[in-house]
Amino acid sequence: MAEKKEAGTATFPKEIVKFLSSPGGHSLILRGMAGTGKTTLALQIIEELAAVQQSYYMSTRISDQSLFSQFPWLLEKVKEGEILKARKKIRKRADSEQQVEKILLGLAAIKGELKSEKVKSPRKELMRLQGIVEAGGEEPVAEPGVGEQELIVSLGTMMPEIEMAYDVVDKALPERTLVAIDSIDALAEKYGVPASRMINTLQKDLVEGVGTNLVYVLETPDPLLDYLGDGVIYLSLNFTTGRRIRELDILKLRGCEIRQPKYVYTLLGGRVRTFEYSRYIKPDRPKPLASISDPDAKHVSTGIADLDAMVEGGLRKGTIILIELGPGVPVVASAPIENAVICNSVTQGRGVAWVPTKKTGAENAREELLGFVSADAFDKNVKILEPHAPAGAPKPYAVTLEGEDIRVDMKWQDVQYNLKNAGTPVLTMVGFDSLESVYGPTVLDGMMEFLTSLLNNDGIFVATVTPSVRSTSRLSDLAHTHLRIDKISGVTMVRGEEPFTAPHAMTDPEPGDFRPKLVPIL
Repeated sequence: MAEKKEAGTATFPKEIVKFLSSPGGHSLILRGMAGTGKTTLALQIIEELAAVQQSYYMSTRISDQSLFSQFPWLLEKVKEGEILKARKKIRKRADSEQQVEKILLGLAAIKGELKSEKVKSPRKELMRLQGIVEAGGEEPVAEPGVGEQELIVSLGTMMPEIEMAYDVVDKALPERTLVAIDSIDALAEKYGVPASRMINTLQKDLVEGVGTNLVYVLETPDPLLDYLGDGVIYLSLNFTTGRRIRELDILKLRGCEIRQPKYVYTLLGGRVRTFEYSRYIKPDRPKPLASISDPDAKHVSTGIADLDAMVEGGLRKGTIILIELGPGVPVVASAPIENAVICNSVTQGRGVAWVPTKKTGAENAREELLGFVSADAFDKNVKILEPHAPAGAPKPYAVTLEGEDIRVDMKWQDVQYNLKNAGTPVLTMVGFDSLESVYGPTVLDGMMEFLTSLLNNDGIFVATVTPSVRSTSRLSDLAHTHLRIDKISGVTMVRGEEPFTAPHAMTDPEPGDFRPKLVPIL
């Protein structure tokens, strides 16, 4: 049975949770450009697994107080004992001599205190992985500045962070522990040890030795150390739409199936929230739409509270609204917004003149909204203007357009007459791909008289355009509100060109509803 998720709640990549929850120890590298949220992701991973694994977060550059200031939710989690372990300065005795020996061997390997005959050199293993030294080859010569004499130090003096991580692992055994090191390259720099050598040693002692989960945060986006991790996550910023879109790439999760390799995510509220691929399907039992009242006398609600806030109070009466679909975006992507505007008008008893996009005919367009609004309310308040309507008995909700001259087919007086039993202001919703396919690319010229009369009567004109529509540029000049819809990594994104807004991800609606939540990508 598919996992049921509550609409509007935070989501997190299932692949990462499954990877770190599977048997055995695993290492995960988090890397990316500055400001992409690597620290936030590391803390979020700990929170996601807090119920099943003990955890230790090691911050090498940021103090606890700074963390609490940046992530207010973290302080409460610390109080609950779910994320950060107390910082200890004294090493505790392990439960068995075998564990003590294993841990000391690992520390000594980093510091160069042991000879090669007692333990395999982490650096030697690293060189083998790189293909520089063949198996059975000689130990490479130590690099300048990291020789044996320089690395001989007393335990508990030079590497207290490492020792505390080992302490936490000791205390939790035989249970598994999750250790996050933020950042591994800063820690390596502090002690003059190559980051690759430190990762190799921790991998052998903690991951392979006792089944610990290790998360390494890297301060560089370079993939040079990717081969050392069992898993690799890359965080990046995408500016192709003219806005900053955050993307999470799952490059590798050894032994784990990756169903969605790339996620769009936001850092809203100091947390990582990802968005999954989704496709709207009308629910079997649609709920009657609960209408949203107009915010004031000058504006009409879109029917989506998040969208009202995004466009600064809803749709202004007597204006043109443009909904533009980006390249490769299917026409159905705009349907939730269009349908919400129409249904909210219907529930308020207002008239709607509708020319659907080419994706659907009049009968299918009506059927898509029934259940959210009643058939009687729809037939009374909505007239679907259908060019070249199919033959058959006339439908009470459909008006046939001849398709020869838009000036004749679309007159304000005719719309007023057909909607005489409906209230005002009148909403006109037009898919310009349909109009241009019938009347040609200059159809907007023939609609100017209708537009003038509609707007003078406080009506609202909503135009939906696809990349092939020729009227887009002129509609953009006329529009008071301009929304742009794009698809990024399978996620439908809405942004305001006028007014200018951050991109918002369209998430799944509440059960029985069709209206999405809009979550800003910050």
